[in-house]
Amino acid sequence: MYRFDEFEFDPAGAGLRKRGRPIALEPQALQLLEVLIRNRARVVSKDELIADVWHGRAITDAALNTRIRSVRRALGDDGARQRYVKTFPKRGYRFVADVKSCMPPAAARGRKRPGLAAAFAALAVLLVATLFWLWPVQNSAIDSRPSLAVLRFEVLDGQGVEPYFADGLTEDLTTHLARFRELFVISAATMRSYPDDPAAQLRAARDLGVSHALRGSVRRDEGRIRITAELASLPEGRTVWSEQFEREPAGVFAIQDEITRAIAGRLLPEIVLSQAAALTARPTDDPGAWDLFLRGRFQQGILTAEAQTEAVRLARLAAAEDPGFAAARSLEARALGTLFFHGWAAEGRAVLDQAIAAAQAAIRLDGSDPQAHAALGYIYRFTGEAEPAIANLERAAELNPNDARIRLELAHTLDWFRLQERALPEIEMAIRLSPRDPLLHAMYFYKGHILFHLGRYEEALEAARQMRAVAKGPVWQVYAQLLRAANLARLERSQQAQAAVEAALAINPKLSVAAMRKQFEGSKNHPENRRIWLESLQAAGLPVE
Repeated sequence: MYRFDEFEFDPAGAGLRKRGRPIALEPQALQLLEVLIRNRARVVSKDELIADVWHGRAITDAALNTRIRSVRRALGDDGARQRYVKTFPKRGYRFVADVKSCMPPAAARGRKRPGLAAAFAALAVLLVATLFWLWPVQNSAIDSRPSLAVLRFEVLDGQGVEPYFADGLTEDLTTHLARFRELFVISAATMRSYPDDPAAQLRAARDLGVSHALRGSVRRDEGRIRITAELASLPEGRTVWSEQFEREPAGVFAIQDEITRAIAGRLLPEIVLSQAAALTARPTDDPGAWDLFLRGRFQQGILTAEAQTEAVRLARLAAAEDPGFAAARSLEARALGTLFFHGWAAEGRAVLDQAIAAAQAAIRLDGSDPQAHAALGYIYRFTGEAEPAIANLERAAELNPNDARIRLELAHTLDWFRLQERALPEIEMAIRLSPRDPLLHAMYFYKGHILFHLGRYEEALEAARQMRAVAKGPVWQVYAQLLRAANLARLERSQQAQAAVEAALAINPKLSVAAMRKQFEGSKNHPENRRIWLESLQAAGLPVE
């Protein structure tokens, strides 16, 4: 029995209680809480949590984050305050509240007894698994979702590439793709049971009845490792997607995950696009509404007041054409939020309220739509409400873990509430997932802004340099120069900082510290973010008024 604040936690009996009243928690969340409390003297890594709670099974970060949020919610905690469960970026989690252990010795001994039951349970699981593997595979087991077998990657020419690298890449790729709920993926264990010969592997994929097979090769050429991947539509074997990746040989284990994510980020859209019409159905049956939505989405990608206003108009027309069209309401919310954020809406708070209403309507229409949750999280950022903003964006990332735009918005929101340590891996992931994204300039800006607030000024300047190379339009060129100016001021390179400010003023002569402060105050940016940013720009030479 453990006691902390108003809570009692009996992992072997009554579970979690607050003032004597039971609090419902999923079994995995209860196990996770027990592991954290039992090891409260130190940080518990993600790997340890997965080993203890999920018994080492491959799970997504989203699944772990969901259970962490369940625990925090039960304790009245959240990711911003972290009164009980504290996140240590890239290290793990720690239970930080004061705990009194009240477990009597008999109870402690009694907790070891379920070992026999656990052994029987494990034996039962093994028996079920054995029956599964012995049972003949039926094509009907693969439902209407796109289905995939990852064939063993070949090692070409034998020039310094060990087979384990290709095998590890194959298995990691299979594991990653299996996380997509849109896919049915044959396990790596199944494919390992077939001969290594590529023709035999392809025949196996056909026999299993999958709709697609992913195959590839690995070779070393002039000191670099080249990996080729190809997606084939079955049974005819037609290639629908292929790409080559080239990397330095150093740290081959580290690049496996990078390549896996890169392939996965590109693979899913190709699978969807290559499916039958039923699998590429539009989110509305009304062609007029769909056309309006596409036009509105194009406008929303242009960062001007006129384009955002037009996006709102087109989104509302699309929703009027089809009242059940959730994506149209999400688009409306995004455009309204952009108008508010940039100070382009005279109505102010009224526009923000309209944006929240549109995003909530989108979720009511389709609660499993990641874009609807992302839109609501994006809007809540401007109200200063950290918990619903972060929770909705994390939910969106769970629903689609490889959407670079959602990662971008989650990173921006964490940065917004001064959670830069948590924001940095999200923005880096966004860039890795979509290295040629039309919003790459925004990704580099927020990466630079996050690094600036972490005090990593030289790295932030590099992000600004990369941003300038891809920035489209005057607004983002101004942001790039301001990012340079703030970091150069911190590095006490005053002449260069002043030159960056002058370059920004040449594009927008109305820039001033006062104007930016007014914009930030209206959008509820974290006051410490605001203070450091504006002080740095003023030190760089940005006019006060």
